[in-house]
Amino acid sequence: MNKPFTPPRADRKLARPAEFLDAETELELARAWRERGDTAARNRLVTAHRALALAAARRAAGPGRMPDDDVIQQANIGLLKAAERFDPDKGFRFSTYAAWWIRAEIQDYRMRSWSLVRLGNSPALRRLFFNLRRVESRLRMTGEVAEVELDAAIAAELGVDEQQVAAMRQRLAARDGSLNRPAMGEEGSEIQELLEDPDADTETRVGESLDRRAFWKSVASHMQSLPEREREIVIASFVQEPPKTLAELGETYGISRERVRQLRERGLERLRKAFSTEAAAFQS
Repeated sequence: MNKPFTPPRADRKLARPAEFLDAETELELARAWRERGDTAARNRLVTAHRALALAAARRAAGPGRMPDDDVIQQANIGLLKAAERFDPDKGFRFSTYAAWWIRAEIQDYRMRSWSLVRLGNSPALRRLFFNLRRVESRLRMTGEVAEVELDAAIAAELGVDEQQVAAMRQRLAARDGSLNRPAMGEEGSEIQELLEDPDADTETRVGESLDRRAFWKSVASHMQSLPEREREIVIASFVQEPPKTLAELGETYGISRERVRQLRERGLERLRKAFSTEAAAFQS
């Protein structure tokens, strides 16, 4: 029953509006495919939900970014897998079932394509891969834990051990790249010839590390001085991954988008003044 399906064009301007399927029609199509192998019924079911796949690809790309063609393709693959496995007699709508398969297919693709060195695919490592930066940023900005206890707090929240947290952070620090490519343009020294000796200038590296810790400590202190709602809105807008929109925050707090924007700008202004005061005190 695994017959080929050609996904629709990603260009929304040229694509026809998706067909709306009511529950009865959706049930008939799903049964026709499941019981009789009706490819036309399956294709109609998939095509009617192509917007669901495109929306998931856009969310994966992040705010203001167009989804990569490969991600769109993976979303369509997830949609097709959902159609292949959907049991209409379970009592729930196809869109609910398909959303999980689409998201899982996109996540699998992102993990596979992140590095030439394969990452583990256990549920714990998947959770760590997709949530490490968000949890780390939140803990640092809110000052909930000391810097030395950061890895332990992340490990406890995500259900992994501290060694896995440290290893994943190192893996996420940069994508793979060839050390044999030219450092500048198409000619000149290769990158590997310009690598810094890891044993050199230890004092400077230690100083930079201490400066970063002092910076994050200062940020956490100033964030704690903000009113609770302003602090939450600033974190949700600029720290959380993916960041929330004004509309989403307005719905969360039961206020208008404009009011959310005002609270966000007020919080940012308080932070600017706090950093300016701190800088002036340091210079004097």
